[in-house]
Amino acid sequence: MMAGFGAMKGKDKEIDEKAEAIFQAEMQEEEKREEKKIQASEPVNKKQVQSAYPNLEAEFNEQTNPNRMRPSKVFCGIVGHEGTGKSGIVIDGHMHKYPDGMLWALDFDNGAMACKEGHYPDSDEQIRTWVPWVYQKSDRTAYDYPATHDRVMDLLRYAVEYAEKQRDRNFTGKKLRTFLITAISQFDKMCMDIMKIYDLELGDDAIGVAKKEINQEIGWSWGIRSTRFKQLTAMCQKLNALGVDVYLETHLKEDKDGKIGFDGWKFAWEKSTNADLFQIIWCHARKVRDEDGKETGETRHIAEFFKEKTNSDLKDQERLYFVTKKGEPAQWHGLSELREGLL
Repeated sequence: MMAGFGAMKGKDKEIDEKAEAIFQAEMQEEEKREEKKIQASEPVNKKQVQSAYPNLEAEFNEQTNPNRMRPSKVFCGIVGHEGTGKSGIVIDGHMHKYPDGMLWALDFDNGAMACKEGHYPDSDEQIRTWVPWVYQKSDRTAYDYPATHDRVMDLLRYAVEYAEKQRDRNFTGKKLRTFLITAISQFDKMCMDIMKIYDLELGDDAIGVAKKEINQEIGWSWGIRSTRFKQLTAMCQKLNALGVDVYLETHLKEDKDGKIGFDGWKFAWEKSTNADLFQIIWCHARKVRDEDGKETGETRHIAEFFKEKTNSDLKDQERLYFVTKKGEPAQWHGLSELREGLL
């Protein structure tokens, strides 16, 4: 009887094991069916969430990327007469604000090169100067203007390419943080000469154009020259968007129109530049006089915040940044607003 009970118990166990196996098999089949349903629905779901504008969606998502460089609010003109320390305040500001970052200078008058070699000779890794000029092979004129224009555009495109590359989270090189263009008035003059020589065909070179009587008698279609100049400012605005501070430096020229607030001077660049820039800093050199009106030999260099769109507290304010006096060492203070990023 016990033997029969044991046999029955073994048979029940066998039945239970078969039932469990059947149950597990059914569960596996059910999981497969569910997985197939999910797989079948994925193309539909992807189609529902995929944007018809993937490039714009990527740009939208990039705006909240924690690793990105934020756009720069510094698109600043630095204006003043020769020798007022215009390049100096920019390079000094960069070295304080971005001690590990690079400044690139498109150096039309060698001002950035002179400042670097005179005050920062060991900063080859941080300060890179680029000569924009392409020289003529003949000896009639010094520069090949179309080739120079092409080189300027190539340098700006390279800067934009570098600024885009450094946004990659795996980028390990030095970052481009400041872009300076010295003596941009020379680029503006070059755009005029290209217009006259190659677009209007008034002469074979700058000398030939200057001899033309028509050069002094008619007005120009300045749109040709302005378009070339705007190519440069457009690339600078792109650098701004990529997080690079941009400074355009120029000199002053006599203002024959007598505009109020310019003290008989105007800024030597294409006229729409005044509107394009976020800030304009006017560098003044003021001689100090005694009670009798005689010069004391001291000159104070003052920065006037002539235009300021991004920090209204600075509008029309002045800062002392440099003092020279005969027989005494110069006193360099720099411009704290550039050093501390307060523009």
